[in-house]
Amino acid sequence: MQPNLILINEFCVYHHVEVEFVQLLEQRGLIETQTIQQATYVQPEQLPQLEKFVRLHQDLAIHPDDLDVVNELLERLEYMQQRVTHLQNRLVFYEPSGS
Repeated sequence: MQPNLILINEFCVYHHVEVEFVQLLEQRGLIETQTIQQATYVQPEQLPQLEKFVRLHQDLAIHPDDLDVVNELLERLEYMQQRVTHLQNRLVFYEPSGS
């Protein structure tokens, strides 16, 4: 086993999800896995994203087939929030001081 990789089977047992759930996420291009000697692993950097998908699925009962759509909407929302913050910062720059 690679020391930096997370074994998918262990992840699934810990988070109470089926291995097929993770396989579906990979098929949808939401995560990347690596297979080494018939065992499937995920990079540690992908763990937060993978855990987010598990929470969306378990806590909000979002079907695994719909997680790619929800993920896209969340990414758009985050981008829009960043843009609003950026524009607010620019507006403060142009506002006269003392208002």
